[in-house]
Amino acid sequence: MMAAGGRAVYVFSVIPRLAKLVQDGLPDVKVIEVNYKGGKKVCEEEVAALQDAEILLVDNGLLAEITDRLPSIKWAQGTWAGVDAFLKHLDKPRPTFPISRMVSDSFSQLMAEHTIGWILTHERGWLECRQNQLQSEWVQTDKIGYYRCLKDLTVGVLGMGNIGKEVARSLKAFHSVVHAFTRTVPAAEHKSQDVDQYWHTGELPQFLKECDYVVNIMPSTPDTRGMLGKDILQHAKKDAIFINIGRGDVISEEDLIKALDAGWLSGAILDVFEVEPLPKTNSLWTHPKVRITPHTAGVSRAEDVAEAFLLNYHRFISGQQVRHIIDWKAGY
Repeated sequence: MMAAGGRAVYVFSVIPRLAKLVQDGLPDVKVIEVNYKGGKKVCEEEVAALQDAEILLVDNGLLAEITDRLPSIKWAQGTWAGVDAFLKHLDKPRPTFPISRMVSDSFSQLMAEHTIGWILTHERGWLECRQNQLQSEWVQTDKIGYYRCLKDLTVGVLGMGNIGKEVARSLKAFHSVVHAFTRTVPAAEHKSQDVDQYWHTGELPQFLKECDYVVNIMPSTPDTRGMLGKDILQHAKKDAIFINIGRGDVISEEDLIKALDAGWLSGAILDVFEVEPLPKTNSLWTHPKVRITPHTAGVSRAEDVAEAFLLNYHRFISGQQVRHIIDWKAGY
């Protein structure tokens, strides 16, 4: 049953076509798909089917439940970029085998497209245009007819990993001024040429004063949770807009609403939240200054996940260290 060389790849994911794409990319390797039955928890039958798995491509949420029940595992590749799912299982010992995060250029591009799409939507009043259309009204006033160009804007990006760099590159293509906030000073070779100015820990108030838009792409770590909370946003530039495509806990909902109601921010465009799905009773749904998308700024598309896995797989079987291994101490 085993492929040439004795290797097999197990796929345990809800992403359609993923196992097929991996098999297409590895025609000489046996790809074993373990179907998720959709229960609230991973069932015993699914765990039993994974007992011989040495190489596993798996959804982070599913893996987080069973990291201590995979006796043969040597390496797992997650299908998500974030590691939040593992934080719900702090009672379990940290995995002794390497787990790679999903990182791809396509995923970063999706996040950049989301960011620029919303900036354009807000600047040109396209949502207002839609409402006017429904009333058969021809309106060319306010920002619908007198909008700012992207080159007029200073956009601040919190977090300069792969996604942050792609957001910066995309903004710079439209001649925006780009500022970046990082917790530590990056080495020269890791700095983005698309960033006009870097800011670091201790300089957050000054960073906020410069930015027409503040885009959060920070992961959820002990150092980033609540980073924009309390009264820090009172330093924001007049009429600044907050876009969150990172993690919801960078600011509490209470602090965010306070910043909006106090006029420290003129709007918030939110894709991520402290609790997901966002409860129907949550006041963010109806807040006049808030726009909501359901954690879809970037999605794990089958072709992107398969490509990222195959690149790491070839590194693994050749004895090289796989890329983007989760650093449990850093939290990403």
